[in-house]
Amino acid sequence: MVNDGNGFDPLLLLKGSIIGVANIIPGVSGGTLAVVLGIYERFIEALSNILQDAENRKCYLKFLAHIGVGAFLSIFILSNLMDFLYENYEVPTIYFFMGLILGSIPTILKMHTDMRPNLSNIALFLIGSISILLLELLNVSEASASSGNGNLIFLFFVGIAAAAAMIVPGFSGSFVLVAFGVYWELIEAVKSFDLVVMAPPAIGGLIGVLGVSKIIGKVLSRYPTKFYYFILGLIIASLIVIFPGFPDGWEIIFSSVLTLAFGAIISSKLSK
Repeated sequence: MVNDGNGFDPLLLLKGSIIGVANIIPGVSGGTLAVVLGIYERFIEALSNILQDAENRKCYLKFLAHIGVGAFLSIFILSNLMDFLYENYEVPTIYFFMGLILGSIPTILKMHTDMRPNLSNIALFLIGSISILLLELLNVSEASASSGNGNLIFLFFVGIAAAAAMIVPGFSGSFVLVAFGVYWELIEAVKSFDLVVMAPPAIGGLIGVLGVSKIIGKVLSRYPTKFYYFILGLIIASLIVIFPGFPDGWEIIFSSVLTLAFGAIISSKLSK
């Protein structure tokens, strides 16, 4: 059962804000960051049980409120900043997220008492890795995002698809928005606080999250070790997908190494 004490939890709010930032960068997975920060299992438990588990509903609501408020605050407050950093310091910014992922791997390997490798676990690790690499082979151009002018019903269904992808580690919800050609439209809507455009994908996103989390929750409860090996495959492959290449120039090299180390230290601390 999710149990986060009785009061306000600033650390949990911070973790939610990091997940929120990840979800506005194409190629970076919010689900991966939830694993990295050590809250993925609790997140799925809360989402999959909140409607039918009246006894623990208050705890679930409080936990999800911390994550949700942190995520939305970071999206609204930092969308302009992240847009600036991604446009002007793309490589160091991506290296920071790579550091977050790398620093979490030792913790992920301790997520269950029996994480010994065997044939089926290794096979699931490879399946997870290959699925992410195959997704990358689709090679959807980010330039297609600028052509998005879909109607509100279309945005609703895009929200379902993006949110479903968002909570699966290794899959990027924002990448789905790019693929459907509405990424920049929604970024502009967030910047200008356009509720008419923001509401349909938000409502669709809620439906997508609740539906997929139910399936993941059942798999996680029955096959935890195999699930974590599959997730580990997704995460390792996501490093390959978001890798921007080796930095060119001593200033970028220095800043990239610094952000990589900073991200690794943060995730190592927060995931514990």
